[in-house]
Amino acid sequence: MTAKKNQSLQNGSAKENVLQRVLQLPVVSSTCQSLQRTYTTTKEAHPLMASVCEVYERGVQGASALAMWSVEPVVRRLEPQFAVANSLACRGLDHLEEKIPALQYPVDKLASELKGTISTPLQSAKSTIGSSVDKIM
Repeated sequence: MTAKKNQSLQNGSAKENVLQRVLQLPVVSSTCQSLQRTYTTTKEAHPLMASVCEVYERGVQGASALAMWSVEPVVRRLEPQFAVANSLACRGLDHLEEKIPALQYPVDKLASELKGTISTPLQSAKSTIGSSVDKIM
């Protein structure tokens, strides 16, 4: 987190939402985008699946609206506690972002780097085993 952003948060001039921050992390947002593309592609490729998904989506939208309406009074009443929990969660997220730099990279970049990290030692081990077998023979 930048010093300017951190200072404005300490002064109380900026309100953060931990859920929005998590969703904005490159690793999370790229994963969500990938899942959305897969979901859309699957619906386009399979008409029967598309009709099932549409029924499910309408059900989820209706249930979400009902849930929001029914919990609104509770949320208003617990708002101070939510604010404290959000503040603590934001501080925890600051710590995670500091300690785990991989959160700042899209998932495809992480996967390609992981592949490279794994394949090099495997190739080395394969070469070592191959030369050892040749010597034994």
